[in-house]
Amino acid sequence: MAAPKLVIFDCDGVLVDSEPLANRKLIEYAAAHGLTLDAEASLREFNGAALRHRVAVLSARHHWTPPADFVAQVDAAIDASVGEADAIPGVAAVLDQLAREGVPVCLASNSRHAEIQLRLQHLGFVGRFLHCFSAAEDVANPKPAPDVYLHAAHTMGHAPEDCVVIEDSENGIRAARSAGMRVLGFARFTPAERVSALGATAFGDMRELPALLAGAVA
Repeated sequence: MAAPKLVIFDCDGVLVDSEPLANRKLIEYAAAHGLTLDAEASLREFNGAALRHRVAVLSARHHWTPPADFVAQVDAAIDASVGEADAIPGVAAVLDQLAREGVPVCLASNSRHAEIQLRLQHLGFVGRFLHCFSAAEDVANPKPAPDVYLHAAHTMGHAPEDCVVIEDSENGIRAARSAGMRVLGFARFTPAERVSALGATAFGDMRELPALLAGAVA
């Protein structure tokens, strides 16, 4: 693997351990409006998916009609609970090393800009990224569509094939691969064999990332 000209990080599940929190809030608010969900199954199915997509799928599947402001309610609850989610172990050291080596990094997430900034402030990561891109607000379609990754590459002035994406979800990996980018897949909630099947290089510990990015591991 050639060294990348741009490294694009996902946010939730890659920088911050927020997927279980977002899943809990969705389940809590769905239950309050008459829909009971299995926590493990929900996390497995919707890891990395935009909240509005999760709600649309659940509404169709269960013939469930949540209130019009349901997504806004859950978003607000997630924002209010930002302090409950910690950084993924080892990711701060990776960002430090990339900064020392002068490797350009940006962020591309399905989350809203306000949510991204809350996460970065909580983690102490403000200023670590050249730019933050939101699939919820900057492009027409969220992941698994490639829109946000193509937009990030274009804005940052790099060809997709010169970018490497750090992702953890099936939707995110599909988005980056559809954009023509190489992907390093953090195999936490997505099994390593599934990560590999989707065309990404699987890894299980953030300490592996610098070697992977440098091309020391194929």
